[in-house]
Amino acid sequence: MMPVPFDFRRPPPGELEWQTSEWLAEAARLATATWAKLLTFQAEPVAAGVVPTTAGAGMLALPNNAIGFAVRPVNATPDDDEGFLLAVPRPLLLTLLAGLMNEIVEGYAPDRELTPLEPQLLDYVVRELLLNPLEAAWPLRDKPRWQAGPGGQPRNVWRVAPADPAVLATMTVTTPFGDQTFHLMFTRSVRLLRLADPPPPKAAPQSDSQKRHIEALVREMPVDLTVTLGSSDLTLFDLAKLQPGDLLVLQQKVTEPLPAAVGGADKFRVWPGAVAGRAAVQIHQVVDQA
Repeated sequence: MMPVPFDFRRPPPGELEWQTSEWLAEAARLATATWAKLLTFQAEPVAAGVVPTTAGAGMLALPNNAIGFAVRPVNATPDDDEGFLLAVPRPLLLTLLAGLMNEIVEGYAPDRELTPLEPQLLDYVVRELLLNPLEAAWPLRDKPRWQAGPGGQPRNVWRVAPADPAVLATMTVTTPFGDQTFHLMFTRSVRLLRLADPPPPKAAPQSDSQKRHIEALVREMPVDLTVTLGSSDLTLFDLAKLQPGDLLVLQQKVTEPLPAAVGGADKFRVWPGAVAGRAAVQIHQVVDQA
């Protein structure tokens, strides 16, 4: 069996994806208790995975019958980046709606166009069954308050550049008559990034003149950042035999970030990637020099 080449443009999940997964797992746990009280059938949501992606690739992963909702903070401005996309297959939404309306549900609703009244009722479904648990499970002190816009085609309700970095989460709903999945897609907004970033240490107070002097000096300092993709031990005999196309196995696991050095000393762990066609790295963590 041939090994699958590793795509360094899409590194494995990092701290942000892990923390997002933990948040969604707690939201699913809270939702399970709420759904048991509100629905006429048994349904359990489960966090099924969180992966780094781009907005364009994330859109391609959504099912064709998904109804998208742009979820933004209450009183958000049009340029606010704190929101996310909620994309739920139409049959799942209609089934949840039937359960909320105290109807007997023995299977998923057939996929069909919505009636003129149903879009307004689906707002209630999104609020009660999905947004409330997400808000309650938020692990930081700045508890969000979100509101969902009108449902529609995901590409129409959530307009972001296809190349923008994003995080795609999959949630699975388990019922006695089968499973369905829905998705949440986040840009790397300030709020989301705080899940992975601990609060910064308090800095010693400095005067304005000191800050301006230090900033002026730092801006003029040239610094070389060196990222090592990997290394391999070879004898001189092996080195002399190398030809174009030969494969070298590097002493670097593809599931671990790469070392980045400043002045010959390791300062960071980074993930390699690309931005606008140019090589780039994303800082994963700062190396403890203690």
